Amino acid sequence: MSTNEPPPPDQAPPPPLPPPSGDGYGGPPPPTGGYGENPPPPPPAPSYGGGDGSGYSLGNALSYGWAKFQANTAQIILSAVVLVVALVVVAVLGTFVMNALTTDASCSVQNGSLTCDDGTGFFGRLILQSLLSAVLLVVAWIIGAGLVRASLNVTAGRPFLFADVIKTDNLGSVVVASVIIAVATFVGTILCYLPGLVVGFATSYTLFFIIDKNMAPVDAIKASVLFVKDNLAATIVWYIVGGLVAAVGFVICVVGALVSVPVVLLGTAYTYKTLNREPVAP
Repeated sequence: MSTNEPPPPDQAPPPPLPPPSGDGYGGPPPPTGGYGENPPPPPPAPSYGGGDGSGYSLGNALSYGWAKFQANTAQIILSAVVLVVALVVVAVLGTFVMNALTTDASCSVQNGSLTCDDGTGFFGRLILQSLLSAVLLVVAWIIGAGLVRASLNVTAGRPFLFADVIKTDNLGSVVVASVIIAVATFVGTILCYLPGLVVGFATSYTLFFIIDKNMAPVDAIKASVLFVKDNLAATIVWYIVGGLVAAVGFVICVVGALVSVPVVLLGTAYTYKTLNREPVAP
């Protein structure tokens, strides 16, 4: 071989490297969103009622009360009519007895002399009226306890039954609690009226604790006050709105109260259970 042979031709340069995959830093490519991939988690559900109770809101309470009223209309109306009639009968009988025990002041002329009788007098009549009011209040609380019992049964998934309304469970505790609260409310009302409203509001869940937890009267009153304090915003709003809804029923020819009052009562049972973080049947 001659040493003067020309050098071999240059070899072809190597092919260029492929572009880097992914994000340019050597990582895997981002997901393409194909059908086989898991979707990202959904955003968290909105919170209703804040820290007062799981899922509680004013709208939920009203909706629950209305839905359960519709589901138990016949038994609720029957209970309401019978209990209203019973309360009216007690009021009429009490008024009759009071009138029989009281006399008006009168004067007469006998044998040429004027004789006057002061009658029962203002304070005597006031005492009898107070006793009648106390009796009506106790009867109203007994009726209320029966309605609370039936409403709590609804939150447990059972129907509203008139038979549950007229049960006498916890009767002694209901009567004692009603007397204690009546005295406290009366004293508070005398002291510029506002304290009486506060007492009525703070003790508004007493019957629920007596019926649901089988508490003694004083313990139930304390539990109601603590419950209201721990859920102040929610209970104040419900107390006001519930009162307005019930009042509207009375304004609409009074008959509307047969709807509005049970709706509020069922909503109150829902409020009590939910703010206590206890399950409520749908």
